[in-house]
Amino acid sequence: MAKLLLKNFYLSMNDLNLIITEQAYNDMDLISDFIARDNVKAAEKHLNLLLKACRRLTKFPESGIKRPDFTYKDYRFYIVKKRYVIAYRVENNNLYISRVLTAYQDICALL
Repeated sequence: MAKLLLKNFYLSMNDLNLIITEQAYNDMDLISDFIARDNVKAAEKHLNLLLKACRRLTKFPESGIKRPDFTYKDYRFYIVKKRYVIAYRVENNNLYISRVLTAYQDICALL
């Protein structure tokens, strides 16, 4: 579902190229599926919120913070609504979304 919704987002010329890994898509689908058990509309709303946050990062890649205590990898972390953590990295003109996790998960172990 996340891949289908992403097609509606367009990037401007100055934005970084957005590359969402398969694992990040799976993460978003798991989040969405969990919420959809109770409320399908809320699940779609949360998924759109996460995708908008990913797109926002292409404009403002420095928004996230580095956490060397989480991982030795060159990741930044962006918090969405105090519940979700987007782990991403920037290389050249590309922004790679590696994981989209809930704040309740063991983030260090999943990176």
